[in-house]
Amino acid sequence: MGIEASGIPAMVQKRQLPSLLRAFAADRSRIEAFVRGRVRGHAAAADIMQDTWLKLAAQPADAAIHNPSAFVSLVARNTATDHLRKERRRGAIDAEIRDLLTDAEDALTPERILIGRQAARRLADAIDALPAQTRRIFVMNRFDGMTHREIAEAVGITERAVFYHLRCALEHLASIRQHLPD
Repeated sequence: MGIEASGIPAMVQKRQLPSLLRAFAADRSRIEAFVRGRVRGHAAAADIMQDTWLKLAAQPADAAIHNPSAFVSLVARNTATDHLRKERRRGAIDAEIRDLLTDAEDALTPERILIGRQAARRLADAIDALPAQTRRIFVMNRFDGMTHREIAEAVGITERAVFYHLRCALEHLASIRQHLPD
């Protein structure tokens, strides 16, 4: 089905169009420019133009409309306004959902940043306080992601000894946990 310059399919043009659809076709470029200016987006404007066409096509053929061009403009303006209202409502709902999902307590305030830095410092000090071999094994496991077997091979000890060092490190860190903020 071919599209004519007016944007109306050729098959539709061959039939007698109701006066509203003829007015829409005649004023299409002006209406589309108006809609594009209101919604600031080509995709949204195209959707609104299609919705306008569908609303006009749904009008009864015997409707007594004295100024079809003005009526078409009114339908397009109302359709654009409805679209903007839906977008505002959607934006308000999205903002409300964001507010519900983000806890105000999680906000990064200067105080919370300071508390976090102090806790990180205490943890680093506690790790530094571990015996050298235990600290090395702990770092290899927890920060480098090495397995007990890989650490045992790298350090030259048994896997059981790796387990012992890690248990000692974790017990030491657990003892300072009570001094860390929640």
